[in-house]
Amino acid sequence: METRQNIVTPGADGGATVLVVGGGGRCHAIVDALSRSPRVSRIYCAPGNAGIAAQAECVPISDTDVAALKEFALAKAVDLTVVGPEAALAAGIVDEFRSCGLRIFGHSAEATRIESSKEFAKRLMSRYGIPTASYRSFSDFTEALSYVRSRPFPAVLKYDGLAAGKGVVIASDSAEAEQALRMMLLDGEFGKGRVVVEDYLTGPEFSFMCFVDGDRVYPMPLSQDHKRAFDADKGPNTGGMGAYTGLPFISDEDREFAFREIMCRTAEAMVKEGCPLSGVLYGGLMKTPDGIKVIEFNARFGDPETEVVLPLLESDIFEVFDDIARGVPCPALRWKKAYTLGVVLASKGYPGHYDKGAEICGLDTVSDKTRVYHMGTALRDGSVVTAGGRVLMVVSEGRTVVEAHDRAYSELGGIRCDNLFHRNDIGHWALEAGVGRVIDGNAISLSVKESVRSRVAEAEKAFGRKPCLAVIIVGNNPASRVYVRNKVKATAFTGMDSRLVELPEDVAESALLEVIDTLNRDPLVDGILVQLPLPAHIDESRVIFAIDKSKDVDGFHILNVGSLWLGTHCIKPCTPKGIIHLIKSTGTEIAGRLAVVVGRSNIVGKPVAKLLLDENATVVIAHSRTRDLASLTRQADILVVAVGKEAVVTADMIKPGAVVIDVGMNRNSEGRLVGDVDFHASSMKASWITPVPGGVGPMTIAMLMENTLECFMRREEGKAGDVL
Repeated sequence: METRQNIVTPGADGGATVLVVGGGGRCHAIVDALSRSPRVSRIYCAPGNAGIAAQAECVPISDTDVAALKEFALAKAVDLTVVGPEAALAAGIVDEFRSCGLRIFGHSAEATRIESSKEFAKRLMSRYGIPTASYRSFSDFTEALSYVRSRPFPAVLKYDGLAAGKGVVIASDSAEAEQALRMMLLDGEFGKGRVVVEDYLTGPEFSFMCFVDGDRVYPMPLSQDHKRAFDADKGPNTGGMGAYTGLPFISDEDREFAFREIMCRTAEAMVKEGCPLSGVLYGGLMKTPDGIKVIEFNARFGDPETEVVLPLLESDIFEVFDDIARGVPCPALRWKKAYTLGVVLASKGYPGHYDKGAEICGLDTVSDKTRVYHMGTALRDGSVVTAGGRVLMVVSEGRTVVEAHDRAYSELGGIRCDNLFHRNDIGHWALEAGVGRVIDGNAISLSVKESVRSRVAEAEKAFGRKPCLAVIIVGNNPASRVYVRNKVKATAFTGMDSRLVELPEDVAESALLEVIDTLNRDPLVDGILVQLPLPAHIDESRVIFAIDKSKDVDGFHILNVGSLWLGTHCIKPCTPKGIIHLIKSTGTEIAGRLAVVVGRSNIVGKPVAKLLLDENATVVIAHSRTRDLASLTRQADILVVAVGKEAVVTADMIKPGAVVIDVGMNRNSEGRLVGDVDFHASSMKASWITPVPGGVGPMTIAMLMENTLECFMRREEGKAGDVL
């Protein structure tokens, strides 16, 4: 097996020379990712475009002129070639390059049949039990039309060959089917070939791209593109009018099924068929009522999905390409914990007839935080002009899909061209009330902790010391240890000090109380928390009451709870406080709304009800055994569920457009993390919903940091007042 040290053949300046074959937005994203690699010193792109020219040397060679590309790669001593478009793969570029010792990332022509022949792909899936729609294939127009007319509409008609993403027609009636079949079988629109007729499936589509080397499969983030030309998914199919990452309708279980049972199984099937994959496998998938199924496979990066996926890659993409080209296992890929959304600007008339040569202005107004990938542009007299149907793609990143969406649309507003149009609803699956916007507790908590960090720095300058949080843990409960570790990490992030007190499972209650008493009297300790639950032999209420009220950062002390209900100053409990913060982050007006809280605990249920009352909501408190609970929850504008029981609230119990906060996080009998709310079905009804995990939990820790700082400030400001 080769080692990393001898993987790159150094060029004259010590780095690798790379040739990217292609010229659209997908290849611009590949070039952009390669330009960030410290291992790459020179990039060529054939043929490239006006945007790619800023990051690579463009070479006027067609992507299907295999002989000229090979001659160029040999003459320039290219270390690695990366193939973008499917036409080059189908033309045999990989086989030709490998035959003369040139290293290349991409599939052989034989393996590319998984895209270039729809019939080959369907036979493969049928043979190896990979879920897809039932089908039949035809070469005779009359037979095909007769079969389609004998079945219910709509009908899915696919040209059995490459058609630049335009060889699929969903015919709603017999007339549309006849027109499509004539185009595919009689008129030679895409060349001579066959037609695959599939059963029509329903459900949201999504894209799953993986790097593949034989039976080794490395997943990329899921994405969804928008095929229709106009808003609300109207108009003809296109090559894609935009895409985004972060799909609220796909669960972790869905993704794992798609990875194991579709992507990995397909890679293994291709090995067994004697034509192993070595490049990118693109799965065009659909979440149907009967489970996830394959709509199509592509043998390369998707376009426009590549433009929103590759910006999230933190690993060195050159090393990924190089490892796969050599057959060397890749290290685990690293991806940003962020979301991206991209909007395509297309020539007016696309995907039909359109004019070229319109000048594009304002590209210099786009900020460094947003990428503009050129899909069909050229340079004319120093100006960038349109040169294709899809012209540009504006891609922004954010901590949430909403943030990425808002930034992308804001940035594209500065780009001016009379002959361009774009859709205004990219990401609508994630943004519209039909699928709830996911409340990203991680992102919101990060902003809170960043605010605390800046305030801690100011406090240290003012008072000469940092706030300090003491955390006590009893025993070795794995979940408790994770929570404690995260809390200690949060104190370090915010610039605070922490003390971790670890006690054995069998510690006497009196010994624990003595530790708390010592911390109560320590002037350098500002906050104290005891990680719950405690062992059965310890009275939790006595332990909580033992903590000094002024240092009770959890807000569980009976005097803090009493003050909360009396409306006098107190330390607000972290989880309820975080829940209010999450609701407000959605822009929802709490005042005047009906809020239903399911769960009556003194730690979450009752305090969050009081905080909602303080915001002038009408509040009803229930529990999981409340008679006709569904009749209550269906009226709730705001629904908070804190029961600790899997799926106690189902989608039919939610009012359309409600804000749903799921506090529960449990492991079910299968060991999966689950919440109190059936998240994926409920997200189709709610306007906003928290996931599990990543919703309330991070906010609890962020509020804990706020409370610790508050305790510190009250203590230090009190001392200053005494001196004065």
